Amino acid sequence: MESMAAERRLTPRKEVILRALIEEYTRTAEPIASKQLSDQLARIHGPGYASATVRNELAALEEEGLIYQPHVSAGRVPTDLGYRYFVERLMGESRLSLDEQRLIRHQFYQVQHQLDEWVRLTVSVMAQALQSAAIITPPRGAQPRVKHFELLALYDAVALLVLVLQDGTVRQERLVLDEPTKQEELSRLASRHNEHFREATADTVSRRLETSVEYLSPNERIVLESLARMLTQLDVHAPDAFYSEGIVQLLRRDEFAHADPKRIRQVVEALERHRFIPALAPQVMEAEGVQVIIGGENSAEELKDMSVVVARYGVQGRASGLLGIVGPVRMQYGRAIAVVRYMTEVLNDLLSELYGSEQ
Repeated sequence: MESMAAERRLTPRKEVILRALIEEYTRTAEPIASKQLSDQLARIHGPGYASATVRNELAALEEEGLIYQPHVSAGRVPTDLGYRYFVERLMGESRLSLDEQRLIRHQFYQVQHQLDEWVRLTVSVMAQALQSAAIITPPRGAQPRVKHFELLALYDAVALLVLVLQDGTVRQERLVLDEPTKQEELSRLASRHNEHFREATADTVSRRLETSVEYLSPNERIVLESLARMLTQLDVHAPDAFYSEGIVQLLRRDEFAHADPKRIRQVVEALERHRFIPALAPQVMEAEGVQVIIGGENSAEELKDMSVVVARYGVQGRASGLLGIVGPVRMQYGRAIAVVRYMTEVLNDLLSELYGSEQ
């Protein structure tokens, strides 16, 4: 995200004070008094952080819009701009422990090649790790592509076409064939055309129909016409799906302890109905790495006092989605970024195996 923080550079002492203030406020959720901060910094860094010095530097940070006083007699808290400076300039690299990584990998490999379970497990792991709301959109390709299809004889001349896409989506449609056909013949027909249509799009199947129609049996023509129609409908009408978890954990945070019920309802509705995703998705899907959107940077009015840590995941050219964390502006950004980054890596690896290609 572009910001003023990218253009400015504080003095080393101001950076130490701002970092300490943000870390302490994140821990306590209470405005930080200058005396409290001075005592803490003096113990760590020595006499260069006397009370008068820290008060003067805090006043300067307030003038620059990085911190503010909620009340005249209160201590200071960070502004959105202060958090932005912290994320871009002061926050150290954070990674999940090896034990956490192993536990997460183990959970995922227990549900190998079950895409829906991967998606649900991802939001569950993220919500638990950060005690905040987690969101994910299932991976979706630019165009639906065939993995394979099956034909099942039902009765008389009626058969069931079962289509499985590369992203794990399954659709089925009943067909009225030209004449009654046994299961053995339907299985041979499916096997023969599966060889040609692996990874095929609607256009691929349609072109095959046009160029080979005189060589196809009536039943083959009916099957391929249905296949092309199903792929086209999936391409045009596939609904965007979203999953979320952890809203209850989010509402237990200090920020919501005495919040206006109307405000709580707005946040819950925004998360449950995914109102902010359409505005968020384009900038995330075009970017690389983990994106941090802080407070007022959110385009959704309901999340103006929340932060979103989000990333794109998937297999280049095949399928992609987004995943992330929604929490209070006073969040542990380092850990949130570490969790989102690692979950992205896990899903990238699993989807690469699923699609049989390398990232």
